[in-house]
Amino acid sequence: MRKASLTLTCTTFAAMAVGACTLTFADDWKLCERDEHCDEGQICGEDNTCVEAELGGCVVAVRENITEDQTWEPGDEGCTYLLEDVIYIEPGVTLSIRPGTQIRGGFGSALVSTSGARLDARGTEFEPIVLSSAQPEGMRISGDWGGLALLGRATVNEPNPVLEGLEDVQRASFGGTDDSWNCGALEYVRVEFAGFPLETDEELNGLTLGGCGTGTIINHVQVHQGKDDGVEIFGGTVSMDHVVISQAQDDSLDWDRGWRGDAQFIAIIQDAEGDNGFECDNWSDDNDAEPRSMPRVYNATLIGSNTIGASQRGATFKEGTAGEVRNAIFMGHPVESIDLKDPATVAQVTDGAMVVSHSMFFAAGPDGTHYFPTAQEEMLEDDDEGFDEAVAFMAEALGNVFGSDPGIANPYDLRNPGWVPSAAAAGVGVKPPGDGIFDEAATYAGAFAPGTTPWTANWTAYPEH
Repeated sequence: MRKASLTLTCTTFAAMAVGACTLTFADDWKLCERDEHCDEGQICGEDNTCVEAELGGCVVAVRENITEDQTWEPGDEGCTYLLEDVIYIEPGVTLSIRPGTQIRGGFGSALVSTSGARLDARGTEFEPIVLSSAQPEGMRISGDWGGLALLGRATVNEPNPVLEGLEDVQRASFGGTDDSWNCGALEYVRVEFAGFPLETDEELNGLTLGGCGTGTIINHVQVHQGKDDGVEIFGGTVSMDHVVISQAQDDSLDWDRGWRGDAQFIAIIQDAEGDNGFECDNWSDDNDAEPRSMPRVYNATLIGSNTIGASQRGATFKEGTAGEVRNAIFMGHPVESIDLKDPATVAQVTDGAMVVSHSMFFAAGPDGTHYFPTAQEEMLEDDDEGFDEAVAFMAEALGNVFGSDPGIANPYDLRNPGWVPSAAAAGVGVKPPGDGIFDEAATYAGAFAPGTTPWTANWTAYPEH
């Protein structure tokens, strides 16, 4: 990375015992806070000076909103697209992204598909589409750029929702009444080092889905090292499968505001900075708002950091959410596997509308068997009217298995996760539904079939920087 060039020249006047200094800046040096303050092909570097993007070869600088249909592709020159601001895909416009396309975001940038727009990003196993930091490899960190957001017009239980962190309220608005709404497609896509705070304490997530409906396609997507949540879903009916969330600095998968979609084959691995594997909400302002969050989630692997002292749970269900989580593996969560909060959530469990079943729990809490809050912890923080999670989720009829090692090789290796369980996971699961996105053959616990090559091969990556 090119550093700023400046010269400090001082002259001393002996008779007066005083001096004067002149600071001279090089012609190509420029102070910045965001990429838009720099010249084309430059980004705002970590020392707040404009530096060359160092992306090599062909660089296509993107500074203006997308107002007509476009196609981004590497082309013969292997072009990289450089986001230099928050880029909105305007309503009625489709942005198509071809396999192998590389997109880089600088400080303060993001890609937002507004409600009424379409983002059609379809990579392949050997040519994934990658949205990452514009910083050089080895210097990238979470929060280098904003992230990716798809907004639509499916039902959300919050009136007039606006995506946090975006200054343009009109373009950040989403939600409607069309639960079949098509926000576009993400297939074989990686999103890395996102989560730049566009407003104070309001970071974007790696991937945000707001008001997306059943017409939206989400599969084979990885979100790596996001500063905030990995994937957050606000309402809608969008479904997803084959999703990897690695090293999210807050929650890995967060649902909210009435999400009613399906999810299968969700793989999560956390470092010590992460919070919940799943954070599951209805709506904080009205825990009984309708439509209520009620997703169906099958075949998830949630691996915590296994670091004593880290504030990390496998899943927190709160604010009145309902839903199903079945055929999952929870392991390595330093606080506990599952916690419930709020009376409205307890009511969903009691009524059978919030279920966790046919799942494996291993290596939870400081002693390895701390799967749920203890009675003493409940007394200190009575946020669920004394509800006993252990009684509810250890009921024999649910088919959950506690204390059995799922047999994943190197489960806590952040650079090369093992993912695949042993035969111990084979007989735990239940047959998934025969509708929607579900693969009915996945009758095992976890996101990967025991003894197979993981579906993450060839298109995922886990760089430290």
